[in-house]
Amino acid sequence: MNTSFDKSKYSNVKKIILLSGKRKSGKDYIGEKLAEQLQAVPLHLSEPLKLEYARLNQINGEQLLDSSSYKENYRKDMIRWGEEKRDEDPSIFCRLAIEQKHEMCSINPIWIICDIRRYTDIDFFQKYFSDRLLLVRIEASIDTRKMRGWIFTSNIDDSESECQLDKNVQWTFVFSNNDTDSFHEQMNNLIEMINS
Repeated sequence: MNTSFDKSKYSNVKKIILLSGKRKSGKDYIGEKLAEQLQAVPLHLSEPLKLEYARLNQINGEQLLDSSSYKENYRKDMIRWGEEKRDEDPSIFCRLAIEQKHEMCSINPIWIICDIRRYTDIDFFQKYFSDRLLLVRIEASIDTRKMRGWIFTSNIDDSESECQLDKNVQWTFVFSNNDTDSFHEQMNNLIEMINS
Protein backbone atom coordinates (compact mmCIF):
# COMPACT_ATOMS: atom_id res chain seq x y z
CA MET A 1 0.00 0.00 0.00
CA ASN A 2 1.37 3.40 -1.00
CA THR A 3 1.13 5.76 1.97
CA SER A 4 3.18 8.61 0.50
CA PHE A 5 1.78 11.99 -0.47
CA ASP A 6 3.44 14.32 -2.97
CA LYS A 7 2.79 17.82 -1.68
CA SER A 8 4.64 19.37 -4.65
CA LYS A 9 1.67 18.56 -6.92
CA TYR A 10 -0.38 21.06 -4.93
CA SER A 11 1.86 24.11 -4.67
CA ASN A 12 -1.13 26.15 -5.94
CA VAL A 13 -3.00 25.76 -2.65
CA LYS A 14 -3.42 28.96 -0.65
CA LYS A 15 -6.03 27.91 1.94
CA ILE A 16 -7.50 24.67 3.21
CA ILE A 17 -10.58 24.90 5.40
CA LEU A 18 -11.23 21.89 7.65
CA LEU A 19 -14.86 21.62 8.76
CA SER A 20 -15.88 19.58 11.80
CA GLY A 21 -19.19 19.09 13.53
CA LYS A 22 -21.75 16.59 14.75
CA ARG A 23 -24.24 14.81 12.51
CA LYS A 24 -26.92 17.23 11.25
CA SER A 25 -24.93 20.28 12.41
CA GLY A 26 -24.78 21.53 8.82
CA LYS A 27 -21.19 20.67 7.79
CA ASP A 28 -22.12 19.69 4.24
CA TYR A 29 -24.45 22.66 3.76
CA ILE A 30 -21.86 25.17 4.97
CA GLY A 31 -19.17 23.39 2.96
CA GLU A 32 -21.30 23.68 -0.21
CA LYS A 33 -22.05 27.36 0.41
CA LEU A 34 -18.36 28.15 1.00
CA ALA A 35 -17.33 26.20 -2.09
CA GLU A 36 -19.89 28.11 -4.21
CA GLN A 37 -18.94 31.55 -2.94
CA LEU A 38 -15.17 30.95 -3.08
CA GLN A 39 -15.13 28.75 -6.21
CA ALA A 40 -13.32 26.25 -3.98
CA VAL A 41 -12.95 22.47 -4.31
CA PRO A 42 -15.19 20.66 -1.82
CA LEU A 43 -13.67 17.40 -0.57
CA HIS A 44 -15.33 14.75 1.58
CA LEU A 45 -13.07 12.31 3.42
CA SER A 46 -16.06 9.99 3.70
CA GLU A 47 -16.48 9.77 -0.09
CA PRO A 48 -13.62 7.35 -0.86
CA LEU A 49 -14.50 5.41 2.30
CA LYS A 50 -18.14 4.99 1.21
CA LEU A 51 -17.32 4.14 -2.39
CA GLU A 52 -14.75 1.50 -1.44
CA TYR A 53 -17.07 0.04 1.22
CA ALA A 54 -19.87 -0.12 -1.37
CA ARG A 55 -17.60 -1.81 -3.92
CA LEU A 56 -16.45 -4.44 -1.42
CA ASN A 57 -20.00 -5.13 -0.23
CA GLN A 58 -21.65 -4.87 -3.67
CA ILE A 59 -24.09 -2.14 -2.64
CA ASN A 60 -25.03 1.23 -4.16
CA GLY A 61 -22.16 3.68 -3.57
CA GLU A 62 -24.03 6.69 -4.95
CA GLN A 63 -26.81 6.20 -2.42
CA LEU A 64 -24.26 6.00 0.39
CA LEU A 65 -22.98 9.45 -0.66
CA ASP A 66 -26.27 11.32 -0.22
CA SER A 67 -28.08 12.02 3.03
CA SER A 68 -30.74 9.37 2.46
CA SER A 69 -31.79 6.77 4.99
CA TYR A 70 -30.05 4.16 2.79
CA LYS A 71 -26.65 4.89 4.33
CA GLU A 72 -28.07 4.61 7.86
CA ASN A 73 -28.58 0.88 7.17
CA TYR A 74 -24.81 0.53 6.75
CA ARG A 75 -23.42 3.31 8.95
CA LYS A 76 -22.32 1.18 11.95
CA ASP A 77 -20.56 -1.41 9.81
CA MET A 78 -19.07 1.28 7.57
CA ILE A 79 -17.64 3.07 10.64
CA ARG A 80 -16.17 -0.21 11.90
CA TRP A 81 -14.61 -0.95 8.49
CA GLY A 82 -13.29 2.62 8.20
CA GLU A 83 -11.68 2.33 11.65
CA GLU A 84 -9.89 -0.85 10.59
CA LYS A 85 -8.55 0.91 7.48
CA ARG A 86 -7.43 3.93 9.53
CA ASP A 87 -5.68 1.67 12.04
CA GLU A 88 -3.60 0.31 9.14
CA ASP A 89 -3.04 3.74 7.57
CA PRO A 90 -4.30 6.83 9.48
CA SER A 91 -4.24 9.21 6.47
CA ILE A 92 -5.68 6.84 3.85
CA PHE A 93 -8.96 8.71 3.33
CA CYS A 94 -7.30 12.15 3.34
CA ARG A 95 -5.00 11.07 0.52
CA LEU A 96 -7.73 9.28 -1.43
CA ALA A 97 -10.12 12.26 -1.24
CA ILE A 98 -7.43 14.51 -2.75
CA GLU A 99 -6.38 11.92 -5.34
CA GLN A 100 -10.00 11.40 -6.47
CA LYS A 101 -10.22 15.10 -7.35
CA HIS A 102 -6.57 15.53 -8.31
CA GLU A 103 -7.25 17.69 -11.39
CA MET A 104 -9.42 20.17 -9.51
CA CYS A 105 -7.11 20.15 -6.48
CA SER A 106 -4.02 20.78 -8.59
CA ILE A 107 -5.39 24.05 -10.04
CA ASN A 108 -7.71 25.37 -7.32
CA PRO A 109 -6.15 27.52 -4.57
CA ILE A 110 -8.88 26.82 -1.97
CA TRP A 111 -10.01 23.44 -0.69
CA ILE A 112 -12.92 22.86 1.69
CA ILE A 113 -12.64 19.57 3.61
CA CYS A 114 -16.26 19.09 4.66
CA ASP A 115 -15.98 16.30 7.20
CA ILE A 116 -12.92 15.94 9.38
CA ARG A 117 -13.59 13.60 12.29
CA ARG A 118 -10.30 12.64 13.92
CA TYR A 119 -7.02 14.06 15.16
CA THR A 120 -5.28 12.06 12.42
CA ASP A 121 -7.26 14.01 9.78
CA ILE A 122 -6.01 17.29 11.24
CA ASP A 123 -2.50 15.83 11.61
CA PHE A 124 -2.34 14.95 7.90
CA PHE A 125 -3.23 18.48 6.77
CA GLN A 126 -0.98 20.07 9.40
CA LYS A 127 1.92 17.93 8.22
CA TYR A 128 1.66 19.10 4.61
CA PHE A 129 -0.19 22.43 4.72
CA SER A 130 0.22 23.83 8.24
CA ASP A 131 0.68 27.43 7.11
CA ARG A 132 -2.54 27.39 5.04
CA LEU A 133 -5.07 25.81 7.39
CA LEU A 134 -8.24 27.12 8.98
CA LEU A 135 -9.98 24.81 11.45
CA VAL A 136 -13.72 25.49 11.60
CA ARG A 137 -16.11 23.91 14.06
CA ILE A 138 -19.81 23.85 13.11
CA GLU A 139 -22.06 23.77 16.16
CA ALA A 140 -25.80 23.29 16.43
CA SER A 141 -27.98 22.51 19.43
CA ILE A 142 -29.49 19.07 19.97
CA ASP A 143 -32.96 20.57 19.34
CA THR A 144 -31.83 22.07 16.02
CA ARG A 145 -30.23 18.81 14.96
CA LYS A 146 -33.40 16.89 15.90
CA MET A 147 -35.46 19.27 13.74
CA ARG A 148 -33.10 18.37 10.87
CA GLY A 149 -33.82 14.68 11.39
CA TRP A 150 -31.10 13.66 13.83
CA ILE A 151 -31.91 10.79 16.20
CA PHE A 152 -29.33 9.69 18.75
CA THR A 153 -27.96 6.29 17.75
CA SER A 154 -25.85 4.31 20.19
CA ASN A 155 -22.41 3.25 18.90
CA ILE A 156 -22.58 6.05 16.30
CA ASP A 157 -23.24 9.33 18.10
CA ASP A 158 -21.14 8.28 21.09
CA SER A 159 -18.34 6.81 18.93
CA GLU A 160 -14.88 8.19 18.23
CA SER A 161 -15.92 9.24 14.72
CA GLU A 162 -18.49 11.65 16.21
CA CYS A 163 -16.82 12.66 19.48
CA GLN A 164 -13.03 12.69 19.17
CA LEU A 165 -12.80 16.34 18.05
CA ASP A 166 -15.08 17.58 20.85
CA LYS A 167 -11.97 18.46 22.87
CA ASN A 168 -8.28 19.32 22.52
CA VAL A 169 -8.63 21.24 19.26
CA GLN A 170 -7.97 24.95 18.84
CA TRP A 171 -10.57 26.07 16.32
CA THR A 172 -9.80 29.08 14.16
CA PHE A 173 -13.51 29.83 13.82
CA VAL A 174 -16.63 28.45 15.54
CA PHE A 175 -19.77 28.71 13.39
CA SER A 176 -23.00 28.58 15.39
CA ASN A 177 -25.53 27.03 13.01
CA ASN A 178 -28.90 27.14 14.75
CA ASP A 179 -31.92 28.63 12.98
CA THR A 180 -31.82 31.63 15.33
CA ASP A 181 -28.14 32.43 14.58
CA SER A 182 -27.00 35.04 12.06
CA PHE A 183 -25.98 32.65 9.29
CA HIS A 184 -25.08 35.27 6.65
CA GLU A 185 -23.06 37.41 9.03
CA GLN A 186 -21.03 34.42 10.21
CA MET A 187 -20.58 33.23 6.63
CA ASN A 188 -19.30 36.68 5.60
CA ASN A 189 -16.91 36.77 8.56
CA LEU A 190 -15.59 33.32 7.73
CA ILE A 191 -15.11 34.17 4.04
CA GLU A 192 -13.30 37.36 5.02
CA MET A 193 -10.99 35.30 7.23
CA ILE A 194 -10.35 32.80 4.40
CA ASN A 195 -9.57 35.58 1.95
CA SER A 196 -7.25 37.46 4.31
